[in-house]
Amino acid sequence: MVIYNNITECIGCTPVVSLNDKLIPKGKKLYLKLEYFNPNFSVKDRTALGLVKAALLEGRLKPGGVLIESTSGNLGKSLSMLGAVYKFKVIIVVDPKISPSLLRWYRAYGAEIEMVTEPDKNGGYQTSRIKRVQELLEKYPDAYWPNQYDNPHNPSYHFETTGHEVLNLPIDSVVGAVSTGGHLCGIGKLIKHQNKDIQVIACDVKGSAVFNNCFSPYLINGVGLSWRSKNTDLSVIDKIGIASDQEAISICHMLAKDHGIMIGGSGGLSVFIALSWLRNSDSRATLAIIPDTGINYLDQIYDHDWLESQEIEIMSREDLNKAINERKFITASDLQTKERNSRTSVTS
Repeated sequence: MVIYNNITECIGCTPVVSLNDKLIPKGKKLYLKLEYFNPNFSVKDRTALGLVKAALLEGRLKPGGVLIESTSGNLGKSLSMLGAVYKFKVIIVVDPKISPSLLRWYRAYGAEIEMVTEPDKNGGYQTSRIKRVQELLEKYPDAYWPNQYDNPHNPSYHFETTGHEVLNLPIDSVVGAVSTGGHLCGIGKLIKHQNKDIQVIACDVKGSAVFNNCFSPYLINGVGLSWRSKNTDLSVIDKIGIASDQEAISICHMLAKDHGIMIGGSGGLSVFIALSWLRNSDSRATLAIIPDTGINYLDQIYDHDWLESQEIEIMSREDLNKAINERKFITASDLQTKERNSRTSVTS
């Protein structure tokens, strides 16, 4: 048995489970990489550790210092834990979509919470949270802002660590949800360097503006943005698939009830798109990255009253099967061409 020096050494080396379900085409394989086996039950433990280690090494963060970050949930847990380990103050900026249990989690680690209550002009909260971060940085001029959205240490840490856990699996494609783009694009960069035969499939929730320059509010946490961050690198993405809140949440309920695997909404999104990719491509074996656990959302996507209040009806297997069959994918290169043409048209 290995005895670790502190909790940060327990981050990484997460398990992969083969999913056996009738929604998977005969003769094909779907594997799930369960990132909720990290200490705080999410892939953000990896991201936070990479960002904090780099900041400590560069001298931008020191014991006794202050770290300020905006998050929709999981990164806040991870940064709060690291603040306790490395002895710096953590201020987490959140919005009303966050689960109350996560707020208690932050406080248990000793973090402070700043809640923004006014949505931005698009109806989302990300830009409102960033504005509050900027205000806090004026109050704490020596504080460190990891800026998970644009900090290159985010994807580079996944390139150096998570990517190597994926590279040698018996797969021909990887599917991952995109918010900051850090974990999927870090993995994707390594794949494109080492094995170009593996395709990288990005997925996003309907309403997000990451791959569609039009934002509208959506329900699931930990995925999507009202803009595209610098860490979303289209050059390492092959295909893009979009799914709705209802489809992602329905997959979460199916996996919990039929397989004993309880995942968050972003994981439901990844599995839905992975099933669609297996159904509508030549892929024989794909890996879906599951960012976090459903334990984080027992009072949201797994709560009957919450679902009813949000007018979400859990889809039957028959309806899921139909939706999986009908899903279309776009290529990242086509998206880039479309965006270039759009900019040229506006300029002219």
